Amino acid sequence: VAAGNLQLRAGQDSGVEAAIHAMGTVFGDEETEGVLLADASNAFNRLNREACLHNIHHLCPSMAPIVTNTYRHPARLFVGGEEILSSEGTTQGDPIAMPMYALGVVPLIRNVATDGAVQAWFADEAGDGGKLQRLRIWWDRLTAKGISYGYHL
Repeated sequence: VAAGNLQLRAGQDSGVEAAIHAMGTVFGDEETEGVLLADASNAFNRLNREACLHNIHHLCPSMAPIVTNTYRHPARLFVGGEEILSSEGTTQGDPIAMPMYALGVVPLIRNVATDGAVQAWFADEAGDGGKLQRLRIWWDRLTAKGISYGYHL
C-alpha cells in the first residue's frame, strides 16, 4: 500500500466507492463552491515511463525489480511488417500496469495538493472540491506539472 490513501486504485478495497463518497461529502458541504473532475487523455499509454520507474524505486522497492525488468527497455511492436519501439506508457493487458500507473503518479498527486485539498484519485481520474480560488490553483498545478508524468488533460 505504498500509495496509501492518495491513489484509491492501488490495493484499496472499494477504492472507487471511497472516491465517490469523498467527493459526494465535499459537494454537499455548505462551504464548497465547486468540484473539479479531471480525466487524463490516453493516460496509460502516455505515462512517463522513466519518471514512473524512478518513483516506484523510492515508493515501493519490493515492486521495483519486476517493473524495471518489464519496462526499462522499449517494447518492440510489429505493425504491418514494421517495427515500432514503444518507450512510454504501460502494456495493455499487463497485470502490473494498474499498480505501476497508480504508484507512478503519487508524486504528482503530492505536488498538486493545496491547503485544504480533498483530492480523490482513481487511476488517471482525479477530483478535488472546495473554494474556487483554491480549485483554480489545483487545476493550474495539475495541467502544468502533469505533463512531466505523462498526465495530459
